[in-house]
Amino acid sequence: MLPEISSAAPQSSIVLELYQLRYERGDRVILDGVDWKVQPNEHWVILGPNGCGKTSLINCLTGYEMATAGEIRIGEAEYGKTDWRDVRKHIGVVTSTLTYYLEPGEPVLDAVVSGRNAMINLVGEVDQSWIEEAKVLLERIGCSHLMNSRWGVLSQGERQKILICRALMARFEVLILDEPCAGLDPVARENFLQWLQDFASHQDAPSLVLVTHHVEEIMPCFTHALLLKQGAMLANGTKDEVLTSSNLSSAYGAKLKLEREGLRYRLGFVA
Repeated sequence: MLPEISSAAPQSSIVLELYQLRYERGDRVILDGVDWKVQPNEHWVILGPNGCGKTSLINCLTGYEMATAGEIRIGEAEYGKTDWRDVRKHIGVVTSTLTYYLEPGEPVLDAVVSGRNAMINLVGEVDQSWIEEAKVLLERIGCSHLMNSRWGVLSQGERQKILICRALMARFEVLILDEPCAGLDPVARENFLQWLQDFASHQDAPSLVLVTHHVEEIMPCFTHALLLKQGAMLANGTKDEVLTSSNLSSAYGAKLKLEREGLRYRLGFVA
């Protein structure tokens, strides 16, 4: 267990901060010198090719992988000076792998309520106030009609919304969406992205971090981007600064052209 940090630590306006993060697995360097800072009211996209270190970055943030060097701060908590189980109460990850752990017969309302303590499948009695809060959240995200449904009958898009609702139940300050559109057909994907855009516009929405391979999934609500290449930070800043044809061509090792279609993006090969 990592040592506790003093509760008297100074308040920080930074939601999340990495400084010179390095992560090695055996003799392989997975992440090398990554600097990243998320301010309040910012929503980020993490982009990069397969093997660039996106998953390892998430695992280091949530304490499931031990960083080799560097600093990680979530709010006022600092990695190495805080029990990381407490830090996990401030940062959530919505990933499709969680769908395999929830029982098909689990009621949707129970799946949301169990998010308060990061449980899988609700067991035992719970505070009635949690149930009422879960109902309010389901209504807020437009899924109150699913309240009496079972997890196993939900569509992939509905499941992603319920997983986000679980995360809201836990009151995370940072919510990482790890390829939330994977497995969705084009119509379901667009419906989910439009819903995500509306969700992010709420004043009390947590800071969102979208991990994706596809620039088409970057909605206008996302303000900043982090572009990784071979475990290092290639670019980091506002969307206009980072999302360029030159940067993306360098990241993916191909001649690419980034185009704007209204407030959305499209990426294609240069002939």
